Amino acid sequence: MIIANQSGISAILLFGSRAREDSGRGSDTDLLLIAPPGTPRHKSIGHLSMFFYSWEKLLQDARDGDLFVCHIVNEAMPVFDPLGQLDQLRSAFRLRRNYSREIAQARDLGWLLDRHAAAFAPSVVVRRMIWCVRTILIAQRAELGAPAFAPATLADGASESTRELLLNRHQRRLDVSMRQRFRHFMIEEGGLPPLSMETTIEDYHELFIKTGNTVGLQTIESGT
Repeated sequence: MIIANQSGISAILLFGSRAREDSGRGSDTDLLLIAPPGTPRHKSIGHLSMFFYSWEKLLQDARDGDLFVCHIVNEAMPVFDPLGQLDQLRSAFRLRRNYSREIAQARDLGWLLDRHAAAFAPSVVVRRMIWCVRTILIAQRAELGAPAFAPATLADGASESTRELLLNRHQRRLDVSMRQRFRHFMIEEGGLPPLSMETTIEDYHELFIKTGNTVGLQTIESGT
């Protein structure tokens, strides 16, 4: 771990399906790297996905009940953690009672994808659709005080269309059946569209700026 020390990385935590030991074909290896402020927040190399966060940011998000940090404190495993920062995060984390903001942002992005899927690369649409589904379901469970992140757990008790989306989450092809399942999910769980049927991508861009929807803005501005 000399490289980690030399680059200012104070901890490396494994999370996601590899940490849960429910990974499958196409699963990424997800790593959280606690890094100096200003380090790029995300980098992917093949199936390796690295998230860079400063310690100060993680602590603040833990106290605010952030869902990403909720994921970390519930499921992460230390790969390199000489300062015991994972345990410190777990002690600082406070689950919120209300995740309506996260649900609304996932809903808004979901309806953009439903209305304007043709404007984006199919692989981007598929990835973001699954993100929307998981975010809404995770937030709903968090509001009940029982956060969960494993797709099989989130699928338990869900509708058939939702289960199919989650269990086939590594699909890269955007076909008619997936779009239909996603629309059913949005109608059942996402809530009403924030804008009318005739609204453009530019209208959604303005909405995402107003609501601070970072993932929505990234989807529109860079298509990733």
